[in-house]
Amino acid sequence: MGDRAVRNIFPLEDYHPQRTPQSLQVLLGQREKHQKSRKFEVNTVTIEQFNMLALKVNGRMENFEAGQEIRKGWKKLKNIISSDRSITMEENEGIVFYNQGNMVQSDGTVELWIGVRVSEIAHTPEGCKCFTIPKRKYAKIDCCCFSRAEMDRRYNYLSEWIKEEGYHIDNGTDAFSLEPNRLDSFNPFEVPAHEIQAFDFDILYPIK
Repeated sequence: MGDRAVRNIFPLEDYHPQRTPQSLQVLLGQREKHQKSRKFEVNTVTIEQFNMLALKVNGRMENFEAGQEIRKGWKKLKNIISSDRSITMEENEGIVFYNQGNMVQSDGTVELWIGVRVSEIAHTPEGCKCFTIPKRKYAKIDCCCFSRAEMDRRYNYLSEWIKEEGYHIDNGTDAFSLEPNRLDSFNPFEVPAHEIQAFDFDILYPIK
């Protein structure tokens, strides 16, 4: 699919097709039917306990600062993993996660983590933290979309669904909202935060 075809099918706000990697163009073509369907589906899922190696980042939501910090954190984490043969990623995904109860800091920044699922590791590399995410129930919505406005609609829809179904978001100290970003089609962490307009991840809110 060429740049002009992408632009005609997906007239996205602030979209720069000339900067779109080929792998991202392929994803756009593959998910065209999904984009045209406006019906959102939320499921409750239980995820078994797993280990995650992660780096913490802080940034403001304004001017894409938090997104830029996530990408810096991903680059550092990837370098750590590639230089340590004892660390094995279990899934080809990068997980952004956060505790909704203490995400916003007193200085106005948000505290986020970027991590990967790993097998049990003997030591934690400097600057990283190893989490054991316990078995937990989540409300899950797919976030494969092609603009930030569409992405925001899914966050809002998920929050409203949780209220309507009589659940509450778990803000306990070990309860994290998870956003696993699939890396098979393209790596969103390698696209600048202010340019990216296509998203392929899940939103999982811990519920009780």
